[in-house]
Amino acid sequence: MSGDDRLREVAGRLLDGARRRGVPDVRVATGRSRTVTVTWRKGRVDTIQESARLGVTLHLYLDGRYTSCGTNDLRPDALDRFLDAAVAMCRAMTPDPYRAMPDPALYEGRPEVDLALFDPAVAGVTTEERKAYAAAMEAAALETAAGKAIQAETTWQDQEGELYQVHSNGFEGSQRTSTFAGWGEVSLQDEGDKRPSGDYDVAARRRADLPAAESVGRRAAEYGLLRLGARKIESARRTLVVENRAVGRLLGYLLAAASGRALQQKQSFLDGAVGRPFGSPRLTLLDDPLIPGGFGSRLFDGEGIAAKPMPLFEAGVFRNFYLDTYYAKKLSLPPTTGGRSNLVVPPGDRSLEELVAGIRDGILVRGFLGGNSNATTGDFSTGIYGTRIENGRPTHAVAEMNIAGNHKEFWKSLVEAGDDPWPYGTLRVPSLVFEGVQFSGL
Repeated sequence: MSGDDRLREVAGRLLDGARRRGVPDVRVATGRSRTVTVTWRKGRVDTIQESARLGVTLHLYLDGRYTSCGTNDLRPDALDRFLDAAVAMCRAMTPDPYRAMPDPALYEGRPEVDLALFDPAVAGVTTEERKAYAAAMEAAALETAAGKAIQAETTWQDQEGELYQVHSNGFEGSQRTSTFAGWGEVSLQDEGDKRPSGDYDVAARRRADLPAAESVGRRAAEYGLLRLGARKIESARRTLVVENRAVGRLLGYLLAAASGRALQQKQSFLDGAVGRPFGSPRLTLLDDPLIPGGFGSRLFDGEGIAAKPMPLFEAGVFRNFYLDTYYAKKLSLPPTTGGRSNLVVPPGDRSLEELVAGIRDGILVRGFLGGNSNATTGDFSTGIYGTRIENGRPTHAVAEMNIAGNHKEFWKSLVEAGDDPWPYGTLRVPSLVFEGVQFSGL
C-alpha cells in the first residue's frame, strides 16, 4: 500500500468508526514525513539522523461538545481503542455553543493550481551528497573567517511529507511537500573572552533552487566577522534599519495581536482597529498562501477553508484578524483563516546598501536578543546587535543595546522598504527602515 493510500485508509477508518459510535461531525487529518539530517564539524560527520513520522489527528463534535486527539499507533486494534477513548472524552466535555464544524461553504473556491511544493528529487538524495554539501559549507566558512574561527558547524537537511484531510461534511484534500535546507554557524575569537558567532540558513522546495554550499558557509562566517569588536554606544533616537532576515521578530510581535483569540480575550492592541489607519502609509502586509514554492503555501488551511490572499495592512490601514471558525463564532464575525501562511511586504526600489548610504546616524540591526512584547498594550522591548551607521557608512559593530516602544507608535515610523525580500522562509519581507527609534545603550 502506498503512503497516500495508507493515509486515506486510516482517515476513512476513523471517520466511519466515529460515526458508528454516535458522533456525526468529524474531522480527520493524517500525515507522514521523513527527515534526514547530517551535521558536520571539525572536518568530519558529527551526526547523521533519519526520522519518520506517521500519525493522525482526530476532531470530534457532538452536541456542542468537542475534543481533539492524536496518535501515531495506526494498527487496526490500536485505532479502535483510540476511537473508544476519544469518543468517551468527547461525551465527557462540557458543551460549548460555539464549537461546530466549519461551514461547507468555506470549502468552496479552492484554487486549482500547482503550488510546486514537491520535488521528486528528494527521493534520490544520497548520504554522500548530504555529507559533501555540509563539508563544503564548513570549508568555505573556515576559509572566510581565516584565523578568527574557533570552529564551524554545518547542517544539511532534506524532508518530504504528505497530508490527507477529510471531514464528515464534505471536505477532502491532500498536499505533498519537500524541503531541502542548509545552515551553518561559525564561532569566532574576539577581544578577551568574547566568542561571537555568525549564522546563515537557506531552504528551497526544489533541490535545484538551493544555493551553493560554499555561499552559505561564506555568509555564515561574514555575519560572524561583522560582530567582532562590538560595543555599546550612547542612548539616543536614531534611524533603525532592520535587515530582511531579522524582520520576522517584529512582525511576530505585531501579529500576536491579530489573532482571533487575542481579540476575543480582550488582549489585542488591534481591537477596534479594522478599517482604521494604524501604521505608516508604507505599511502594507499580505498573507498570501498561493505563492508557488512558498514555505507557507497551501490550497486549504487546517479547517479546510479555501486558501486565498488576505490583506493584513494596506497603506497603514489594518484590514483583517486571523479568525478560525471557533473564534469567529464567538465574535459574531465571518471566519478568515486561523493560521498564517506566507507573509509578504511589497519591496521598494533601493538595495540595503543604498538605504544605508542615505542615513546620517543609525543602526543596521542584524538580529534580536531576548525581549518581550505585550499584545494587550503594545509595549515592547528587545535586545539588538548589528552595525553602526554614520554619515551613510557602516562603521563598527554594536551590541548590548535595546530598542523599546509601543507598536501603536512604532509602526508609524516606518519610512521605507528595501528591494531585498528574504527568499528562504515564510516571510517574504525586505529590509525595513524606521525613523526616530529609541535605542538604549550607554
